[in-house]
Amino acid sequence: MAACGSDVGSEGKGDDYTVSVKQADEARRAGDFDSAIPLYGRALQAKPDGVEAKLGLGQSYLSVGLPDEAAAMFRDVLQRRESDQAARRGLATAMIAMGHASLAEKQLEAAVQADPRDFRTLNAYGVVLDMQGQHAQAQARYRQGIDVAPDFLALRSNYGLSLAIAGQAQEAIAQLAPLASSRAADGRVRQNLAFAYAMAGDFESCLRASRVDLDEASAQRQLQYFIQLKNLPVEARSAELRRNPNFFPQTAAGG
Repeated sequence: MAACGSDVGSEGKGDDYTVSVKQADEARRAGDFDSAIPLYGRALQAKPDGVEAKLGLGQSYLSVGLPDEAAAMFRDVLQRRESDQAARRGLATAMIAMGHASLAEKQLEAAVQADPRDFRTLNAYGVVLDMQGQHAQAQARYRQGIDVAPDFLALRSNYGLSLAIAGQAQEAIAQLAPLASSRAADGRVRQNLAFAYAMAGDFESCLRASRVDLDEASAQRQLQYFIQLKNLPVEARSAELRRNPNFFPQTAAGG
């Protein structure tokens, strides 16, 4: 009878874990991290080595700006599953957020070698290369990812931004203008398009794209900032943008 009771308790903990992870995943996808984080914690109380909960908790920590805590979760997963692509990508994304781009690149290179068609990893790899001023190499990674997943918005948005930074404004606009008019577009896509228009010298179109999300005064300030960037050499422009936390965030660590 005692043995039977132990089995039921074990099953109950398993059920608690599964239910909590499901609820936490739903909350995270909805952007409700205040609910998601404690739900993942509850899941880990039921199953301390739960990989799914650690991945979800790590992704939640990234979303609320806690990269150190996120990195700890992803490292725990990699200790158990060295080949886990989501954990390796998540760890690299945390390293990007902590400013350790070269360390992130090593993680992403290993992930790409394991799966050259992992478009989310290719996107994150492009971001890391852009952050190091290696825009041509970044664009090659973005194109590699776009070949696999042509509808993945973050890839095309980051590719367009990289082109604009490198001075290829018309190519950037060709990438970004269709994205900005799509249902999936967000303010970041429109900001990237506004930047590309400014790099092309089309300041009215820049303002028009900015005004979708900004009030007039903010749109005008942004235009002046973009004009300053336009007048810089590529290397100086790239360095300035690398100091701006609003550019290069679309790493999409989640699976």
